[in-house]
Amino acid sequence: MTDIENIPPRTVNPTPDRFSQLSKKLLWLNERAWPLTLVILLTAGVYLYQYIQEEKIPLSITSSAVITALPVMSAILMFVISILLAFVLLPIFVLFHRLNDSGKRLSDELGLEQTTPENRARHSRMLGRWGGSLLILGTFCAVLCVIGSQVTGNWYWGTAAVVGTGLTIACYYWLMTRGVEGPVSMDFRIACVMSAFVQVCVILNVTIVAIDIAGQYVSNLWWLVPLMLVELLVVWIIQLLGALFVLKMRSHENPVALVASAVMVLVLVLGLYPPTGAKLGGFAFQVSASGARNCTLMNFAPESKGLEALTDPDRPGFSRPLRVIAEADGTYFVRPWKTDSKAVQFVPRASLVGVDVCPAAKPKAASSGAPAPIPG
Repeated sequence: MTDIENIPPRTVNPTPDRFSQLSKKLLWLNERAWPLTLVILLTAGVYLYQYIQEEKIPLSITSSAVITALPVMSAILMFVISILLAFVLLPIFVLFHRLNDSGKRLSDELGLEQTTPENRARHSRMLGRWGGSLLILGTFCAVLCVIGSQVTGNWYWGTAAVVGTGLTIACYYWLMTRGVEGPVSMDFRIACVMSAFVQVCVILNVTIVAIDIAGQYVSNLWWLVPLMLVELLVVWIIQLLGALFVLKMRSHENPVALVASAVMVLVLVLGLYPPTGAKLGGFAFQVSASGARNCTLMNFAPESKGLEALTDPDRPGFSRPLRVIAEADGTYFVRPWKTDSKAVQFVPRASLVGVDVCPAAKPKAASSGAPAPIPG
């Protein structure tokens, strides 16, 4: 027997068939299509009901136009909620990025199955570091908002903003890599900086929404401090829950089922709360009705009658700025733009020549305060 014959055959590890795995996951969804569809349609009906209740729209939820709109509305709701959730959770990608060639990640310290006291201590420190990073970036955003609303832009404040941004990102990077064993790769450093920028965008957008809601009840500037603390706490909880969910999904035998179930529960919970259900349901229902216009001008046909209350006296044949809140069976449900009244006007589509977006408001020319010259 030759030496070649003595060589044992090499075992080849079978590569996973991605198409087969995807087919099994899609089969799981197909086998549960009816219950999933029923839950989605019922959830869309809850959102629509919350929107009708909030806006006081005389629209029957059992009408054929509303029932046929539920599938499209549910798809829009799923898309919008998924995008909003993905935006808030986007900064946690740095937790799953490799620190170096060893393959270690910050997310290794987030698992709930920490058994030894040392691992539990590392888990607690990781939670504290993520909260501290949020506090650093949140403080920077709060200072930036307060100073930016009080001073005029010039080179001095621009330079101070750039320096402050650099110092804030440096503190964020130091806090995220504190206690990490071994060197950190350049890829992780870049990912850490990008995560800081994305986190700032998340905090600023959440702050804008929170100020818009809380500004209706308080007017003192100092209420911004507790508002920011509560906001950062909520973001911290949501992002950590999202990171734990990603860890669970990576080890789950059927991640598609886990994601589908989580999305269903999230959409249902948001719909049961009237303010969020009305806002999200109104977005899905109003955007399609108005053609994605917040403010709408309608061009009435010459033979249209009964629309005098909506007509602009300065532009005959055109309406005042309106908000289209719904459309069903060829009738627009409208009310004046930026009004607190819940009155609804009906405009038949047949009485319109066209619609357009409201023109941008022109700044008023400042009147001269100098006295007129005295002749002679």
